Amino acid sequence: MTVDVNLKVPALEKLADYAASGIGAVAGPMLATWKARQEAKAKLIGVEAEADSLRMIAGAQADARRALVAPDETGGGTLDIGPDGIAQRIEFQEKKRQANIASVVQSAAAELDGKEVRDHEPDPDWTARFFQDVQEVSSEDLQKIWAKILAGEVETPGRTSLRTLSILRNMTQNDANIFSEIMPYHIDGFTHVKFYIESSGDTRGMSLTHFEELGFFFSNNVAYSLELDETGKKVMECCNRAIVIFGRPGHKSVIDGVRIINKMGRELIKLHDVDVNDQYLRQFSRLLVLHRCKVKYSRFLLRLPGGKIGVKDKDLRVIEPAP
Repeated sequence: MTVDVNLKVPALEKLADYAASGIGAVAGPMLATWKARQEAKAKLIGVEAEADSLRMIAGAQADARRALVAPDETGGGTLDIGPDGIAQRIEFQEKKRQANIASVVQSAAAELDGKEVRDHEPDPDWTARFFQDVQEVSSEDLQKIWAKILAGEVETPGRTSLRTLSILRNMTQNDANIFSEIMPYHIDGFTHVKFYIESSGDTRGMSLTHFEELGFFFSNNVAYSLELDETGKKVMECCNRAIVIFGRPGHKSVIDGVRIINKMGRELIKLHDVDVNDQYLRQFSRLLVLHRCKVKYSRFLLRLPGGKIGVKDKDLRVIEPAP
């Protein structure tokens, strides 16, 4: 089946295609539930749904304790797993997985509400992997990350690779917290180690080490090549923000003492919407003075055709170098 690449369709319709590709007919009720919550009684519906979910889980856990630990003649407990207990366990596990998927799909719907996207066919391999992995994610914070990935894929197919999904599948809540802590300390895919340590309070750089262990740094890169265009400018990205370097046209120099973030790390970085740490940015500005350049910053990044990025001059503010 071919599609018109210029045709725009509602993002929620395309999200439904992705969900249907990954989990089948149950996708419709999941999105229907989300739409119901957007109506006037959404708050009440949400509270009741959450309460029902908690009651279901608590009840299943109580039933499991009663079924698995039965008192023997001595008053002690014995492990008793019969066919009924196995069936109940499987049913509980599947309900939990269904609830995890529903939460992510509905959060993705909230991200996409009111948007239009290019019409395209979902990649069946990607959707199969995504929904297989996401069904095991129960942490609310991690579910938010997975929802952003799903919404991002609906908007821009291929934004998150299968390899990144495989790493994210094993990410814990602690990993996610560390990842969020590092986000304000990167510019254009690199982190300056000395400035990070001085600005973050992580005096031993433990979070950077952990970030590398997760597989998001190139382990052998310690320098960044800075090159300005023929107008003496370079637009750089940081968590959907814009940082612009100004200097001599065609200027080239090398920034040492950095850690370069790899493709997988950059894919996840784009999911976060945070400001770069002000002290870190001022230290970076001081460094650029030595390279005879200056730094300006904007909270508004323009995404241009062909994957390029830009910024409006009126949105830029000068970053004063740290003393």
